Amino acid sequence: VVAAVKTLQEKIHHLELEKSQAEDNLYSLSIAAAQYKKALEHESYKKDTAHQELMQQRKDVSVQLNAAQSRCSLLEKQLDYMKKMVSSAELEKKMVLEQQAQLQKEEDQNWLELRAKLEKLEMLEKECLKLTATQRIAEDKIKHLEEKLCKEEHQRKLIQDKTVQLQTGFEINRILMSLVKSQNEPKKENGKKKKPKKRNPAMKKIHLSQLRVKAQELPFVAGKSVSSSHSVSANVQRRSALSKSVSSGPTSPTATRSLSNLLLAIQDELGQMSFKHQELLKQIQETQDAGVCEHLEWELDFLVKQMEIKGEQISKLKKHQASVQKLKRKTQKLKQGAAHVKLKRGDQKETKEIAVRESMSRSCPGQKSRSSLQLLKNVRKLQSTLKKDDIMWEQ
Repeated sequence: VVAAVKTLQEKIHHLELEKSQAEDNLYSLSIAAAQYKKALEHESYKKDTAHQELMQQRKDVSVQLNAAQSRCSLLEKQLDYMKKMVSSAELEKKMVLEQQAQLQKEEDQNWLELRAKLEKLEMLEKECLKLTATQRIAEDKIKHLEEKLCKEEHQRKLIQDKTVQLQTGFEINRILMSLVKSQNEPKKENGKKKKPKKRNPAMKKIHLSQLRVKAQELPFVAGKSVSSSHSVSANVQRRSALSKSVSSGPTSPTATRSLSNLLLAIQDELGQMSFKHQELLKQIQETQDAGVCEHLEWELDFLVKQMEIKGEQISKLKKHQASVQKLKRKTQKLKQGAAHVKLKRGDQKETKEIAVRESMSRSCPGQKSRSSLQLLKNVRKLQSTLKKDDIMWEQ
């Protein structure tokens, strides 16, 4: 038991030693644990701080990264914009260069055109100078030709006057020679012609007092002109009518002249009506208004009726003129008889004067023409006085 107790006490003492050791170990363990815990806490704090710092750094880095990304995107946009600006600037530069090249070409072309125009202008100026020179030469030639034409016209008029005077002189000489021959005929023929001599002195006494008329009353004598009409057709008709009236006989009385003047006046009116007719037709073709066209057609119908009336008047006057010509032919014999009576009733002095006049006319053409013209005037005066009482106007 003691041994057991001793063993127990030893065991208990051993257990107490182990307990103390265990307590010491536990205390040391607790201290180590506390230290370890502190170390762990310190390490965890460090880790937390490091983690926080890391997170903060990550946040900062992410913020910086986002800022860098946004800046990069902005820079990319700016780069794209700059690229676009550069491309547009290059295009503008190309366009400007092309425009400058085109302007240079246009300037060169304009300069060439200007030089061509200047050359043309110089050519035109030279041609203008040549034309002015040729125009001056032509004007000088025209003036020279006009002077020549005036001289030729003057000479032609002089020649015509001389030919007219010579013709009248020849006609009067022919009449005088026929009278001289008739005086030299046998007495039997003179006896046969005594009967008309008894009739014609009475006519001569009646009409010789009316022989003094002016030269203006005789048409186409000493360069007398006929008045011009208003239209070309009337002028042509007037000239044709006058040529007919002149060619119908060597002389024309005042009555036939008044008849021809009346006929020419009516022909003038008809020519004016024809001109108005043409104007109305033009107006009808040009107008589009129906009322105006109807009014113009009415005027045209009225004008046509008036033209028909004038045509009838002209035909009547022409018929009357034909009858007057017949009367003229009938009275021609009476006129010749009266002229023969007038010349044969003169005394021997007159025959001598006629012979002297013939000799003077042969020697001096101016005196011959004047005497023949005076004799022609006397014959026409006698014809007008003979035919005034024979003409009866139609009603």
